[in-house]
Amino acid sequence: MHKSQKVQMKQQKVYQTKDKDKNKKRATFTYYSPKIRKITNLFKHTNINIAFKNTNTIQQHTKPKTIDKNQDYNTSGICRLTCNTCKMSYIGQTSRNLNQKYREHIHYIRNNDPQSAYAQHILQNLHEYGCITDTMSLLKPTYKTSMLIPYEQLFIQTFHHNGNLITEQSTGEQNAFFQLAIDTMLTPATT
Repeated sequence: MHKSQKVQMKQQKVYQTKDKDKNKKRATFTYYSPKIRKITNLFKHTNINIAFKNTNTIQQHTKPKTIDKNQDYNTSGICRLTCNTCKMSYIGQTSRNLNQKYREHIHYIRNNDPQSAYAQHILQNLHEYGCITDTMSLLKPTYKTSMLIPYEQLFIQTFHHNGNLITEQSTGEQNAFFQLAIDTMLTPATT
């Protein structure tokens, strides 16, 4: 090998390392469950860019529509989101419909943005969430916005008392009237 060839080879190696930084590798994942998020989180600090593709297919658009059996998700009120891993609950209230509330929480989880206590619980503990029918339930439908906060506080205090509330959710100030109602509901009536 000549000296000029050796110099050229060294220069090529330098250019290749510069090109490697510019040309990051890319991987595409089909997002169909929270497990995919866990897998892609492994690549956060690597030289691989992650992209997601949706699962919309012609089959999904051509299959017959199913009748919505759960009209509860189109109402407002007090809702419960359950963690699929530990079965602990988050209690929330909304004056909008429950579908929108669910989508907000899932948006926070998918974007690793712990803005809600439920998203914070899922992200920090690496727990799993599910579809709306498995995860969310309507505890108390209410259309009076003035009643949302009192009902929410009652359910938060009840779930906290029973040990079913996620630790990330603030229980707020204990209300003596709510505690009396909870104790009355839990103690069997004697005749």
